[in-house]
Amino acid sequence: MRARLVAVLVVLIILTTLSAGVPAYLLARRQLEQGAWERVDATRRATESLYDAALGRAVDLTTLLGERPTLRRLIADSDTAALETYLAAFREQSDLDLIQVCSGARVIVAIGETGNLCAIGPGAGVELVDERPVMLARVAIPGDGQPQNSDKVVAGVRLDAEFLLQLSANTGMEQSIIGPDDHALISTLPPGPTTVELLPDGRLLTVQETGGGESPFFAAQFLLPGHASDLYAEVALPVAGLRATERDALAILVAGSVAVAAAGAVVGAWFVRRLTAPLESLTHAAEQISGGDLTAPIPRVAAPPEMATLAAALERSQGTMLAALAERSQSRDWLNTLVQSVVEGVITFDTRGRVTFMSQGAEIMTGWTSEETIGRPINDLLPPPDPGAADTFLDHLPPAGEKREIETRTRSGRSLVLAATGARMVPPSGDTVQVALVLRDVTEEQALRNLRSFFLANISHEFRTPLSTLGASLELLMEQADDLTAEEIRELLRPTHMSLLSLQTLIDNLLESSRIEAGMFALRRQPVAMEELILDALAIARPLLDRRGQSVSITEPAALEPVTVDRGRMTQAMVNLLSNASKYSPIGRPIDLWVEQRAGAVRVGVADRGPGIPPEQRDNVYRRFVRLDEVGQEQQGMGLGLYLVKKIVEAHDGTVGVDDRAGGGAVFWLELPGA
Repeated sequence: MRARLVAVLVVLIILTTLSAGVPAYLLARRQLEQGAWERVDATRRATESLYDAALGRAVDLTTLLGERPTLRRLIADSDTAALETYLAAFREQSDLDLIQVCSGARVIVAIGETGNLCAIGPGAGVELVDERPVMLARVAIPGDGQPQNSDKVVAGVRLDAEFLLQLSANTGMEQSIIGPDDHALISTLPPGPTTVELLPDGRLLTVQETGGGESPFFAAQFLLPGHASDLYAEVALPVAGLRATERDALAILVAGSVAVAAAGAVVGAWFVRRLTAPLESLTHAAEQISGGDLTAPIPRVAAPPEMATLAAALERSQGTMLAALAERSQSRDWLNTLVQSVVEGVITFDTRGRVTFMSQGAEIMTGWTSEETIGRPINDLLPPPDPGAADTFLDHLPPAGEKREIETRTRSGRSLVLAATGARMVPPSGDTVQVALVLRDVTEEQALRNLRSFFLANISHEFRTPLSTLGASLELLMEQADDLTAEEIRELLRPTHMSLLSLQTLIDNLLESSRIEAGMFALRRQPVAMEELILDALAIARPLLDRRGQSVSITEPAALEPVTVDRGRMTQAMVNLLSNASKYSPIGRPIDLWVEQRAGAVRVGVADRGPGIPPEQRDNVYRRFVRLDEVGQEQQGMGLGLYLVKKIVEAHDGTVGVDDRAGGGAVFWLELPGA
């Protein structure tokens, strides 16, 4: 009997260890792989943004070259030698590797390449030139009064190993460019044959053969822009470290199980000797109690102490079980209260998808009450964000024990992103198996992730574009000042001035935004005439307005009450309103500014003639780093101007808003209390 007890004890210890360790190992392995794939997907998106930024810079440099008066003059004079010298100098000053000046499909001058790049269609993208990937941009050269001018500039930057090494350093993953034959044109991976496997879930596994064997990588690809639509970029994460971690975890699990089993055998043999004698009597009493006789007598055991403790515990348990029967209903109510009190939402539904339970947390998230949802299909309560979508909420359910983010809409129609963890459960009553979901609102978390990606992808372009324009213009001015006419100098100084203003505005907005977020936003109020604020703002915004050929029509009453404001910051808010109206109004179209005196307040409105703001998006226009792409994709910016307008006006106890303009466009207004 003793040997059997020791053996049973060891087996139980091993089974207990494995029952806890194996699921933990499998879960950790699954989480490690899921995290690796999420990192690969995030890196793919970041790499796409970096490619877009590099392509945008090539387009900006090509555009700058095409707009230079010297270039147009050399083309008109047909001075090929001077043109080659000019283009070679520009290439040295910029990041461009090749430049061609074309007349239709004919090459006039080529710098860096001898092939004809003029015959390829318009636009920008990645092309194969001499079997090497090149980021090309094609820009028409504006003609002097010649609307049918066919001259254009083709310029590009070679995508080489140094470029991929920089991408790899920025993203932390290996980078490759895949050609039409599915072979890597350039790659940061070590040399060696590489194959790509398509996993059952649609993901890519890149396997590289090396002298030491095969090296697997988790990979993701995306199509590069351009006429050569069969060029792909690939990001790859090595799997070796992940597999090593999994092996270490398995080794720890095995070693721990063996150690626990050995210790259990030794300790068990000692305890069995002391437990065997009184164990039978206690077992008999326990059998009686388990058979329903809760009043069965418990034998008194003095030694060993452990058995005495067990006898006392059994006696206490006898009384506890009687009380537990009475408290069962109370415990069930307590458990229900606990579920209702958690912040996360809990929803259960049957195999037909009909709701059987909804916690208070779920009610707050969805806008539905528990009484309204019981018995209703969950697909009706949580529809997809797109009303026309064919998929349903149940189509996106995560497997048991896993988490998945699901996009849906609340009862009021607000978009919602829920992190759902699913589980299958069998009720104690033996009813049909049900599904339980634990829901957490991650809408703001997703917005923050998107905001970070947007900021990283655009801040480089926003700073580099004006700096490149400023540098190129100043270099050309210093080198050729003696040969340029006064008009040509003014033409070079105009983009320089605009670039400085753009940088100043961007830096001011970023600094002001940081002060607001840090709680360092202090006001120095003083009575100021509204007419003076408008004149200050117009003076600052005048270069932008003149560049776009836009005038400002001002309508104001004969007498206006002064306002008590921080003059500098309120001027900044007015400038941001004018700049926003200028960017979204067509070139040459006027902007309307009006002022009206209200009871105890002054309202200022700025009306543009742009595409307008859809009603469903008006709540977002004043948010930080938010740009409505579908409203003006061609416009650049960080999405700070209107955010600062709102914060500055609200700090002055005022309000802001946006309305439709009669005849098309939008009216952005602010209202300040009187002095």
